[in-house]
Amino acid sequence: MIYTDPQAAAPAFAARIAQAQRILLLTHINPDGDAIGSLLGAAHMLYALGKTPISLLASPAPSYSLGLPGAEWLRVYQRGELLPEVDLIWMLDTAAPDRVGLIAEEHAEAFTARPLLIVDHHVTNDGLGELNLIDPTAASTADLLFRLLRALQWPITPDAATCLYMGLITDTQSFQTSSTRPQTLHTAAEILLAGADRRAVVTAIYFSLPATTLRLTGLVLSELHQEEGLVWAHVTQAQLAASGAGDEATDYVVSQLQRTTGMQICALFKERHDGTVKLSLRSQPGINVAAIAQRWGGGGHAQAAGATLALDLRGAEALIIPLLRQLLT
Repeated sequence: MIYTDPQAAAPAFAARIAQAQRILLLTHINPDGDAIGSLLGAAHMLYALGKTPISLLASPAPSYSLGLPGAEWLRVYQRGELLPEVDLIWMLDTAAPDRVGLIAEEHAEAFTARPLLIVDHHVTNDGLGELNLIDPTAASTADLLFRLLRALQWPITPDAATCLYMGLITDTQSFQTSSTRPQTLHTAAEILLAGADRRAVVTAIYFSLPATTLRLTGLVLSELHQEEGLVWAHVTQAQLAASGAGDEATDYVVSQLQRTTGMQICALFKERHDGTVKLSLRSQPGINVAAIAQRWGGGGHAQAAGATLALDLRGAEALIIPLLRQLLT
């Protein structure tokens, strides 16, 4: 069953969660602030209900999220390990099991044998769960989850609110994205009224930037390419090594590409250790870059999407740049 309205979804979600005690919480590979904030927000609420949530990640959480209440519950799955015994699986901010990485790949049978809940706001989500709350117009999954928790009439603790506030702030880029609506700001106000630690979230996101991230940004932007409305750059393993930056530093690089005057589409190509390329795409409203990402098994939003390409940097740019030019014609 697919719901788009939290009020309509609440009775079915309440009934299914009431039947479970041990609940596995999952999100997408390379999680961002919305993924971690939503997952931990759900975990806090489940603990408050007397449930046993198990927060499992396919890859490490971004460093700025590690100060969130409950971050110590996060555990990164290791290849070959047993899946915890659970009654229910709840995926947040992700469209399908294959987006949670090795966890689903190595335990495909478990995903079909257990009930699956999904709460997500990605337009590429086809609703593969038993119960799905999917609203592509929501500014973040944290926003949608908060409204579901309100509809469930569950008390929202200050710790849960703090986690959800990080999800809302990061996915809207502090209310800069085109998905920000009056309802988004109402949700933000309600989260703060619920006791979210606004200062802690803002400090973690905007005032704790590693110097290595700035060094990498300088190296990457020094080789920036720009055409009519199109901006792109690449990140090499050599640049990462020279700057000392970690993989998550590239998120900041993308945010800077978006700020280029005249940008209609921007792309960042990141070389990975395994020789593949992570593609990150951003665009102005009216230009759907998710359609490009989906061709290679990726996804996201119309204006923010990504994919992994089994190509080297030169091959990835040669393939993608002409397609992006076509979007601008």
